[in-house]
This record gives sequence, C-alpha cells and structure tokens, in this order.
Amino acid sequence: MQIITAREFRSNQTRYFREAKKGASVVLTSREGNFRLVPVTPDDTLVNRHLLASLKEVKAHMDGTMTLPKADEITF
Repeated sequence: MQIITAREFRSNQTRYFREAKKGASVVLTSREGNFRLVPVTPDDTLVNRHLLASLKEVKAHMDGTMTLPKADEITF
C-alpha cells in the first residue's frame, strides 16, 4: 500500500493512476480525509446503473417513445 499526500498526487497523477490501474493500493491523505484511488470498471454498479440507464433514455428519445426535459427544466 502506498500512502501519499494530495500534493504528491497532484505532482505525479499519471504515475499513481497507472499504479492503481495495475492493482496497486494507493491512498491519498489530505485535510479533507483519506481516499483510496480505485479504477472504475464496467462491472461497477455506478457505471451499470446510471450510464446504461441514461443511454436507454437517449435511445428512447431518439426512437420517439420518450420526451426528455429541456436543460432549464432539470433540477438537482
């Protein structure tokens, strides 16, 4: 496990992204807390649930079976 500061991460982002992609455990420490750098894979729930659902909505809109809201009608 590598424990690095946020400053070290900012200076060498590509290095740590590559190491995390290879499976290395990279932990960032900062005033905001501690964070683990983990690559997102197609099997991740976030990707499957949100991205695929969004793509289905776009396809339905293109097929004419769904109307999407205008940008100024979207609330968060």
